[in-house]
Amino acid sequence: MLIGCINCYNDMPLIVQCIESIYSQVDRIIVVDGSYIDFPGSGSSTDGTIEFLDSIEKVQLITTIGLSEIQKRNKYLEPLSDGDIVINLDSDEVLVGNIPTLDCDFAIIDLKDGHSKHIQRRATRFFKFRIGMHYENVHYTLYWNGKIINKLHQVINKDFTFEYIKDFYMIHNWHLRDELRKHNKSIYYKKLVKLEAGFVK
Repeated sequence: MLIGCINCYNDMPLIVQCIESIYSQVDRIIVVDGSYIDFPGSGSSTDGTIEFLDSIEKVQLITTIGLSEIQKRNKYLEPLSDGDIVINLDSDEVLVGNIPTLDCDFAIIDLKDGHSKHIQRRATRFFKFRIGMHYENVHYTLYWNGKIINKLHQVINKDFTFEYIKDFYMIHNWHLRDELRKHNKSIYYKKLVKLEAGFVK
């Protein structure tokens, strides 16, 4: 199955655009909603996000409170089966183009900044799930059988095949958030980067 995996918290209306960008191409969507530790607010979304997600047939909603970034990402891996294909977006991102068949374990894809021409590559946004895969140490690194699989933009584990795919890409629309949310997110990510700094090589 092709499954969209998303983390969110009070993300209206961007979560609507995110879901709409993948809805017709995936078999199922797993969304993990709830406040992050070290982020203003506590509990589940209160801005209509929950109501919207509950109205979407393909969405499996998991609610959490006060988890770390890594813990929330691992939550959407828990329901997966061996061999499922994951397309992983943040709630302020949209997918552009057609998702191709994945003929390897990991695809490295482009992530474009929605307000500039800046393009980054990401190595854990489109991949074939294996039982035991999980995020660890840094919120964008996957591990399997005790070994790290990837860095931010490259696959480094020889047990996994990969290719660079240009059939589709993602746009990060963080700039469309209101000023308070951007401010809070900036503070949150400074804490997150500091917390994970010792694990980034």
